[in-house]
Amino acid sequence: MSGADLSAYSYVIFLVVGYSLSAGLLVVINKWALVHYPYGANLTALQFSFSALIAWIVGVLGIDKVDALETTKMWQFLPAVVMFYISVACNLKLLQHANVDTYIVVRACVPLLTLILEVRIMKAPLPSNKTILSMFIILGAACGYVYTDEGFAWAAYIYAMAYMFAMAIDTILIKKVVEDVTLTRWGLVFYNNFIALAFFPVGSLATGDLSFPTGASASTTDNMNSIYLLSKPEVLLPVSLSCVIGVAISFFGLNTRKALTATSFTVLGVINKFLTVLVNTVIWDKHSSKLGIFCVIMTILGGVLYQYYMGQESMTHRNKDKKEQVEVAKPPSPAGGGQDSPKI
Repeated sequence: MSGADLSAYSYVIFLVVGYSLSAGLLVVINKWALVHYPYGANLTALQFSFSALIAWIVGVLGIDKVDALETTKMWQFLPAVVMFYISVACNLKLLQHANVDTYIVVRACVPLLTLILEVRIMKAPLPSNKTILSMFIILGAACGYVYTDEGFAWAAYIYAMAYMFAMAIDTILIKKVVEDVTLTRWGLVFYNNFIALAFFPVGSLATGDLSFPTGASASTTDNMNSIYLLSKPEVLLPVSLSCVIGVAISFFGLNTRKALTATSFTVLGVINKFLTVLVNTVIWDKHSSKLGIFCVIMTILGGVLYQYYMGQESMTHRNKDKKEQVEVAKPPSPAGGGQDSPKI
């Protein structure tokens, strides 16, 4: 392995480890922040602002190159950012109304919806029997979890469905955008978070985190309370920590998507949830029963099997296409008997 190859390989390992740690911890830290600061849209705005600011500082100080804002690139990035904002907003509202285990189950079910969309809309071929079996494992474990969910709330599962649809579309869009739009690694962070921040007013109104007074002072008091809470140390600590991890997930998430295939990235995302389950179970009691945790783990295992079998199918299709291309490119056999000409 040459020095350049070793350097590239080490960089990919750095991205994978960084993404695994930040993704595994972010859900638990966000839940911790929402317990003390129940304003999901405000929390996303703080995270986006902090991430964009850090990226800008990195560029100003010359630590790394950060792309300047360009109208053309912003418009190219916009569709992915819209779905990114919706998925993050629904994610936080889901965590606000449910525990971390519910989020993990919902996240593991996203590939099922993605596959359905690919088959129905993009006319992708039907999966193999093994892939379908892994889908039933995910679905069965998810249903078992819902059955054991003592804190079942319709609001949580409404946000869960919205999150699944947003993530299914977001997975396809972001992969395409980060490949099509030429940006540096910190430029991706700056563009994604700066543009997402512009959706804060609409997002906060849609989720009810921000309201305008209509004769009563309750809404004004609530808005002021969301600012006042940040002055309390027990609130500021988890919110600040979520912002720091938000920078990490922005950097590692976007650049890992660029470095890995979509399938590899999805597998990595599912495996990371084992760390989330471990941390969530150890640090506090805001988790499911033993049977519920078993269903969560089975859902994750089903997700790993699903991605493994889908990866095998993709490799088989690619090999088949290459073989057909080689056969088409072969020169016609010389005339006379159809036998191969002797090798000299």
